[in-house]
Parts: sequence; C-alpha cells; structure tokens
Amino acid sequence: MKIKYQNDVIIIYLYNYYLSIDKKDKLHQEIKDLFVNLIKNYKLDLFGYFKVDIYNNKKYGSILEINKIFGDNNEFIDLKIIIHHNTKFYLSMNEYYFLDINDVKYQNNKYLVDIENIDNLASFMEFGEIEYDK
Repeated sequence: MKIKYQNDVIIIYLYNYYLSIDKKDKLHQEIKDLFVNLIKNYKLDLFGYFKVDIYNNKKYGSILEINKIFGDNNEFIDLKIIIHHNTKFYLSMNEYYFLDINDVKYQNNKYLVDIENIDNLASFMEFGEIEYDK
C-alpha cells in the first residue's frame, strides 16, 4: 500500500489488491476496514463523510481517491462510493529506453506507458509511478 496526498485528497495505491466492485455490501465493508487500518496504523484523521473514487485495473489492482466532504469529530465514517470502470493505468517515467515497447506517450515532461503493454509490471514499478485516467 502506498499513500499520497495531493491537493487535500488522499490517494491510496493498492497494488495486487482488488476491491469487490461488483458486490456493494462487501465493497463498503472492505473500504471501512481499510479506513480503520489507516486510522490505527497511519494515524490518519478519517472520520466524517467522504467521497471515495475507486479506479480498478485487472493488471495493477485498485487506486482510491478519498475526499473529505464534512465532519470534524471521531464518531462516524460514512462513504459515498463512485466506481470508475475501464480506467487506463500508465507507468509514468523519466526514461523508458529499457522497455521494449513502441506505444509510448510523452506528456507533461514524462513518458507514459500503458501498463497493459508491460509484461512484468512489478519489476518496472521502481522506475516510475502509476498514473491513471480520471
């Protein structure tokens, strides 16, 4: 699990962890369990009402964007969950010469490679970061 803060949004990268996006009750419980884990182990203030955007990818796993809507006490956790299907995930790098791939985009001074084109993703993740279409 990797946690990143970006413009008051908590982004959680769950590599090789796939949320149950087809089973609402199970998905809701998985996210609440994740919140409890983040509160206990990372000391994050995750009480209140949140909008949670879920981006799933069969090759990578899940990415969550967590936006706090309101709530300042530690009495409740309530979630509005939005699932984004068919999201493209990319490996963003400064160099890509070590990859034998022809389909590479150059955007915002970075090279973007669709992770579907990378055979052994885990071995290349240390050379860049995962980005995704929103």
